[in-house]
Amino acid sequence: MFSISTRRLIQFCQRVATSTRSGVDARRLWTTEANYGSATHKRHVEQIKNRVLAGGTVADGMRDAGGYFPPLVVQMVAIGEQTGKLDEVLFRLAEYYEHQAATRRMFLISIAWPVFQLTVAVILIGVLIWAFGWAADMSGGEPFDVLGVGLSGTRGMLVYFAAVFALLMTLVVGAFVVQRGAFGSTPMLLAMRIPLIGRCLESFALARLSWTLATALDSGMDARRSVELAIDATQNVYYLSHRDIVSAAIARGDQFYEAFAAAQAFPDDFVQSLTAAEMAGATTESLLRLTREFEDKARAAMRVLAFVSTVLVFGLVAFVLITLIFRLFFMYYNTLQDALHAIDHP
Repeated sequence: MFSISTRRLIQFCQRVATSTRSGVDARRLWTTEANYGSATHKRHVEQIKNRVLAGGTVADGMRDAGGYFPPLVVQMVAIGEQTGKLDEVLFRLAEYYEHQAATRRMFLISIAWPVFQLTVAVILIGVLIWAFGWAADMSGGEPFDVLGVGLSGTRGMLVYFAAVFALLMTLVVGAFVVQRGAFGSTPMLLAMRIPLIGRCLESFALARLSWTLATALDSGMDARRSVELAIDATQNVYYLSHRDIVSAAIARGDQFYEAFAAAQAFPDDFVQSLTAAEMAGATTESLLRLTREFEDKARAAMRVLAFVSTVLVFGLVAFVLITLIFRLFFMYYNTLQDALHAIDHP
């Protein structure tokens, strides 16, 4: 089952929120909305329309879509309908996903240059493996071993690219497995302790938690459901593993800061800010401010990470090229020495 794209979700939330706030009739609203987007999107919106016209809710129609809409959207829409704040909730969801999209774009832009450098270096090495093998075949001599592992010619180039692809897939699958929690929460905890990378993971997760908790509370959702939804929104398996502890503490009547502190998993600065917010009676406003603070921290860490990555990739490329130049020099130097030795001692 394909899920809705972020761009289409933002547009969907904005259109429905605007129509709802303007008092557009439900039949007209959903009939018009069913004309936008791809065939898949139209089919799922048609399901929402049929459910609403049959006396159901928008959230019920979204659930019928079988995962097309994110769980966060479905749950927030349900609360928006229950409290009569559907338009406000949808506008907030659109703003939230706009921030998510902007952050993703910034991340991709920040890593574009080091990734480009690394790609060029990998391709260049592969071409050199092939070129030196081809030159050796043409001259009948021994091929120059670029990497020192016995790869040369077309076969060597294919083996090299296969090894690079296998390494890349291992990293991608490893990241996916860590994110999904296939081996529990420990791998994610270890990833969060890696300098810079850990700060990005932690800050983005806490920004999502803060925003979701603030929006859920503001929409009238009860405290326990708000906390559970907020922790789910982190998409961080380490924080998700402590969800039941926080939820149980809220069910006992603990304050939010007491519940999060009981889990012993959330950073001290987050718990301290939440404590001050509850003491001052301005929880929602403080959580929204925390969202911006954690987003700023994540962006700052991402900029530093991109710079460090650029330096490391540049250093790796320089090291490979310099090593290659020296190996070529010594190869030709030894060949020249052998030739001179043969002349002096025929």
